[in-house]
Amino acid sequence: MFFSIIIPIYNVEKYLNKCVSSILKQDFVDFELLLINDCSTDNSLQIAQEYVKDNRVQLINKESNSGLSDTRNIGIRNAKGQYIIFIDSDDYVELGCFHKLFEVISENKFPDIVYTGFIEERGNNSLLKYGYASQKNRYFDGNAFLRSELKKRTLYAAACFGIYKRELLISNNLLFKSGIFHEDELWTPQVVYHANSVYTSEMAFYHYIRRNESITKVKDKTQNGLDLIESCNELDKIFQSIEDDELRRLMNNHIAMLYMKAMCRGKLYRKKYIHNIDKRYPWKRVLFIYDRIKAILFSFSLRLYYMIDLKIGDNEV
Repeated sequence: MFFSIIIPIYNVEKYLNKCVSSILKQDFVDFELLLINDCSTDNSLQIAQEYVKDNRVQLINKESNSGLSDTRNIGIRNAKGQYIIFIDSDDYVELGCFHKLFEVISENKFPDIVYTGFIEERGNNSLLKYGYASQKNRYFDGNAFLRSELKKRTLYAAACFGIYKRELLISNNLLFKSGIFHEDELWTPQVVYHANSVYTSEMAFYHYIRRNESITKVKDKTQNGLDLIESCNELDKIFQSIEDDELRRLMNNHIAMLYMKAMCRGKLYRKKYIHNIDKRYPWKRVLFIYDRIKAILFSFSLRLYYMIDLKIGDNEV
């Protein structure tokens, strides 16, 4: 088995057929499709059950609703493929993509991670983007890729924009933390750090649908911000033991930027939540001059920082 495709399902009856059909119509056959229902209350389960007739499809129906992280973790533990692909149930992939992915992987030394492009769709508009900022079509040492991304002041978090060797995840116990928003922000840096090799492909096959009713569009994002703050604290503990001084300082800068984004995301400048914020936290960790300026403003006034950030959109999630 080469690919294990993991699709978490929760109340997506309007989108599930298109997503699953885009996978089962592939001309590449060496894959399994894991549909994991997180106690949907609409007709998602009934739709998923229709696909079990295909012997490539396995349906796992959870007994209790526990969120995206736990659902993906069930997929990882049950996967049998050499590589794992995460696909959100309201997105879809292009025909012929698995065969092309197989060629990319086999022709480039079977890397631990392959990052690709994706097509972001907003209504009738679509835009080609990439899940990385480094040079395209290049084979990287794992830490070299992490360093390259962090030097560009970025590290794209979305798990769906990468293809991961299952052994990398299993042997390093790289599971998603359950019960939090933006779980990818905590997961991705750890996965990249443990990878021995990363390939950046110019291929783009994943259609990422931006829709208004997604969980990232809820009006009150207080918990999103609080969860991101906690993820920063966890990343801080994990990466302080890095012996590579340059990589540790680059990672500190990334964590500082994520911390400031968390405050903006949750509007944590409000009196009720301001005790959750250490205004000096970013300043102690930033590396680049531009980020130092932002950290100074952050330490001076959280509300002012939020207002300026809102105008420039620098911390949009």
